[in-house]
Amino acid sequence: GVELLLSAPVTGIGVRRGRAFSVRCPGVVIDARFVVNAAGIWADDIERMVGRDDFEITPRRGEYYLFDKRVGHLVSRPLFPVPAELSKGIVVTPTVDGNLIAGPNALLVGDKGDLSTTAVGLAEVLEGARRLVPGLPIRESITNFAGLRAVAAPIGDFIIGPSPGVPNFINAAGIQSPGLTAAPAIAEAVRDILADAGLALAEKPDFNSVRKRPTRFSELGPEEQSALIESDPLWGHIICRCETVPEAEIIEALHRPVSCTTLDGVKFRTRAGAGRCQGGFCGPRVVAIIHRELGISPEKVTKKGGASFILSGRTKDPLLERADECVDEREEVGGRAHCRV
Repeated sequence: GVELLLSAPVTGIGVRRGRAFSVRCPGVVIDARFVVNAAGIWADDIERMVGRDDFEITPRRGEYYLFDKRVGHLVSRPLFPVPAELSKGIVVTPTVDGNLIAGPNALLVGDKGDLSTTAVGLAEVLEGARRLVPGLPIRESITNFAGLRAVAAPIGDFIIGPSPGVPNFINAAGIQSPGLTAAPAIAEAVRDILADAGLALAEKPDFNSVRKRPTRFSELGPEEQSALIESDPLWGHIICRCETVPEAEIIEALHRPVSCTTLDGVKFRTRAGAGRCQGGFCGPRVVAIIHRELGISPEKVTKKGGASFILSGRTKDPLLERADECVDEREEVGGRAHCRV
């Protein structure tokens, strides 16, 4: 088994006699015989912690449009243009959930936190998408967003292998757009590298490779839905109307072995907040469920971790504080002061 540390950025790596031996995170030091660097756009920063500077990651930003399911019928398979110099070009493709997605463009940016979308960039995406689907209606766009790919210089390709001079520090860096597709093969390559480096690997005879798929209420027939509601009424309490996600489905997602504590985490697991209103109606309810089930203060619930807080405080608190100040002011001037709250 493993222990997964969430919101635990690596702050340092101990190196002794040319080998990494510890990884430091806030509040914890992890003893390590081997370290695998799969830190995406931060992989070069992590490698520098072992005294190496073999590559530099420059983020390549790509912007996207996501379209409502109502136009999902316009495209039945991925549509690719002739590849551009920097990427495969702007693609229009159906998603597994019935939406259409268009993008990305490709722009090298210096800021590893730059996930902004721009009017110019989105216009480029729409223009490219309409070359493939001329009737694509922009009014059916439900959101737009950007992602960052890790472009490694000077190689410009995947970097998979031990860091020179630190044989037990394994890089899996510079993984660009085919990274998700290549992930299983990359995992096997890293496994073999670790074995060659001396890590004893023994297959577990009782390992279960089958992961039971969580129940998707929206995909069930009426009889199956009714049976679930009869077993637990929370299956009939719909939180996300756009995607037909009930409260019971969200609770199950929050209590899986790997914890889920953010609105985006709930969205990725259940699609609550992924519909046309993008969480405008169900977002506050999901915050309340996270608070109730996990004991996280509503003010501490985030969209995607870090400082992406949803709430800043109770709505009337500033007014009540101002009212208290007014009372103090009246007392100081003998009750003659007037205060507009």
